[in-house]
Amino acid sequence: MANHLLKVSDLNVFYGDAQALWDIGFNVEEGDVYSIIGSNGAGKSTILKTLSGVISASSGEVEFLGSRVERKGANVMVDRGIALVPEGRGLFSSLTVLENLELGAFTKRARPMMKESLEWIMGIFPIVKERKGQLAGKMSGGEQQMVAIGRALMSRPKLLMLDEPSLGLAPLIVKTIFETIKALNAQNVTILLVEQNIHQALKTANHAFVLKTGRITMMGSGDELLADPEIQKAYMGTLGQV
Repeated sequence: MANHLLKVSDLNVFYGDAQALWDIGFNVEEGDVYSIIGSNGAGKSTILKTLSGVISASSGEVEFLGSRVERKGANVMVDRGIALVPEGRGLFSSLTVLENLELGAFTKRARPMMKESLEWIMGIFPIVKERKGQLAGKMSGGEQQMVAIGRALMSRPKLLMLDEPSLGLAPLIVKTIFETIKALNAQNVTILLVEQNIHQALKTANHAFVLKTGRITMMGSGDELLADPEIQKAYMGTLGQV
């Protein structure tokens, strides 16, 4: 039987006086890939930022590994086992690839495994190993995305959250990124993915949620939502992408 890794209940989030999320609730089981899909401004990134402790919910509950965590800061959440790869990657451009990766292992839990983690990540991303002495800011967008994912993995997360990992990347690199997501999941990394490439997101996910103006309006398996006429109608332009 699958273990509840994350349980989100009645989550409400505001930016000032403007409400961004309404009564969000879903579960994440260990070992699966989950995707949140929806249009720009629907609140997808806000969910990830709330779960990672970057912003605080005004009400609701977040339970991770059986403990309430909705009021914890980002540093605590990383140490607990939730890592976010933010939209735009957020690398330290003036530091080398290796220095960026090492910063990902700053927590007490991850630090003793730094050498082992580096070997693991450089096995996943050979280009990262080749460029480890290069400044992160001098790399291509696709290479930077691999470093950003690698840096998050250095914290040895139990839940890896990816915010728009394919944004602005060439189709061939997008294919590589999604192959990497599948490979990580095969190594028992649980993944929560926010992605505007609906077709790829639903093909990759075991489970998916549709978010509209801050509310979850539909849930199902990736295949079920991919075949749903409403989804096809709403996102037909996106579904045309491969």
